Amino acid sequence: MAWLKEPEEREAELGSEDDLLRGGLPDAGRDLESGGTVFGRADDSPSSLRRAPDGDSQDRPRKRLHKVWPARNKFFCQGMLMTGGETEMGITPNCSVPNLCAWTCILVPCSLYFCMVFPHLLRQGAVAMPVATLAVFLMTTGFLLATCCSDPGIIPRREVILATGCAERLQAALGYDCLLDSKIIPRDGRRPSGGWGKPSIPHELSSRGYRWCRTCRIIRPPRASHCPDCDNCVLRYDHHCPFVNNCVGQRNYHFFFGFVTSVLCLSLLVLPVLFWFLNSDNFELAIDGMLDISSGALQPLFWTLIGFGSLAGLAAIAVGMLGMYHTFLIATKRTTKEFQKSITNIDEEPTLCATRGPRLFDPRSLVDPRELIRPDEAPAGDPPVFCSVCWGDDY
Repeated sequence: MAWLKEPEEREAELGSEDDLLRGGLPDAGRDLESGGTVFGRADDSPSSLRRAPDGDSQDRPRKRLHKVWPARNKFFCQGMLMTGGETEMGITPNCSVPNLCAWTCILVPCSLYFCMVFPHLLRQGAVAMPVATLAVFLMTTGFLLATCCSDPGIIPRREVILATGCAERLQAALGYDCLLDSKIIPRDGRRPSGGWGKPSIPHELSSRGYRWCRTCRIIRPPRASHCPDCDNCVLRYDHHCPFVNNCVGQRNYHFFFGFVTSVLCLSLLVLPVLFWFLNSDNFELAIDGMLDISSGALQPLFWTLIGFGSLAGLAAIAVGMLGMYHTFLIATKRTTKEFQKSITNIDEEPTLCATRGPRLFDPRSLVDPRELIRPDEAPAGDPPVFCSVCWGDDY
């Protein structure tokens, strides 16, 4: 069950660096950017975890970064779109149940509205409300897709930065060197003199709230945090939302707030009108006729619609409370994590109206997959699916 634990807990269980490097390490490798060598155990590590000599490094097949991404995210459309990773229990490895529930609560009432109420209102000559409802529906689905499938502001981990050679571009975008000085943290994967736990960060950074991430092995900005669900450091991290199956951070928070606002407006436009139409005389006469013809066969369906409508109403109330909560956070310039843990916003940067910033990594970069393997641990296996409990891992 090691795959269920947090990445930092798994790292702690691997033992000290001295234990992993016991057996002798030839010079601890050379610079990654010059095609050097990264080692696991000196005596018994598999050959697949070792780098090839310099002469063979160019012949080694390279892959797109989004195909060998070391965290739990899933990429689509040749890396242009990305979303959160596997579910925690591994029951639905390719989808998120809360995200499916969110789409269901939006699409089912809107489908009933556009199939039954929309034509009825157009026949009555009421055009403004149906057209406005259609526009808000398109905005809601668009904001939800953008929140689900956009980069929340991921800071690439140390192995990705070195494999893609983007350290200078990242330093220009962030305004500091997130890899730390090479005299403190070697650039070739060797163990630093102070250990990997918490190296000494320059005072000019630590005094402004910059912290060391022992999982990504980088310095992250004050409002950034490591998401245990996606296993990434995210700029201006707000929270990980299972209903959008993605982190909410600096680059998609405005999409998320737009989705919360638009879905609240959509519920106010669709649910009252849908309940009114379902209780109208024409609808009751039609239902009575169908019930008489089918001898009560449609009664379970009718009560199912009523129950689902009540559930959608409760969901709308919850969305309204969520919208008021995030309005309060925006007014106070705080994120969800900062409010819950009473963390001070050091730089006083606004939450919603701040700049989105560029994407900090190129998912289409060509990298050597072996360069993404940390020298002190083997790659973690995929979480077992639900069927493997009964049928084994060969299922």
